[in-house]
Amino acid sequence: MDKTVFPFGLGRPSTDDASALADSVVNQLETALTVGLINDGDKLPPEIELAAEMGVSTVTLRQALSMLRNKGIIETRRGRGGGSYVRDSSAFSRERVEEHLRTNSIGLLRDLGDAAAAAAGSAARLAALRALPEDVERLTRFAHEFSVATQSNVCRRADSRFHIEIGVAAQSPRLTLSILQLQGESSPLLWAPGTLLTDQSAQEHALIVEAIKNRDEQRAQMLSVEHCEREAKVLIEHHLRLATAEQRGGYRV
Repeated sequence: MDKTVFPFGLGRPSTDDASALADSVVNQLETALTVGLINDGDKLPPEIELAAEMGVSTVTLRQALSMLRNKGIIETRRGRGGGSYVRDSSAFSRERVEEHLRTNSIGLLRDLGDAAAAAAGSAARLAALRALPEDVERLTRFAHEFSVATQSNVCRRADSRFHIEIGVAAQSPRLTLSILQLQGESSPLLWAPGTLLTDQSAQEHALIVEAIKNRDEQRAQMLSVEHCEREAKVLIEHHLRLATAEQRGGYRV
């Protein structure tokens, strides 16, 4: 794992309320796990370093780590090589995802898709203008990792990292932060087993990279918006199937 968990200080808690800081740190770390900034088996940085990176006290960080241990997400090892290790960053069962989709309205899912499309489209347009060769190389690498992935949790992480890297290539910390947060919400829903077609997404990723590499900002934006709109449509259709099944007395589709 990279020395820093969050690029551009993205792990900073979103609240100044001292009583809610630990919960906010937990949320930020869980988002990092969801989108692949931290992976299974990774060792977290030392508490002093991680607390400084997240802009909180070591006391607050320890409270957050205790909450993550209680959830079974991390474990603490003693002795040589000790520290906090990620135990499970893929706890997104089909049942949990379907429950989330059932309880979200079409309006909320559409709003999530609209926000994702707006952020992704803007980031792709700016990336086509500003991306450095090493940015394009990273995008190509994550697109390839996604295309060869065979497990849903690997797809989820590679897809999220791909979209986050477009924000990095756009050289826009604010857009990158927005994309990271939106990926944290949407990727567990999109990449539950059997939800989304990997081949189609892989083709779309390749076209977006090509447009960014060719400095075609309008095409990069259009492709990214269409990609996010299709994903939102998939989620809404899945929601409707689940709602219909529930009305009929069953939950599986």
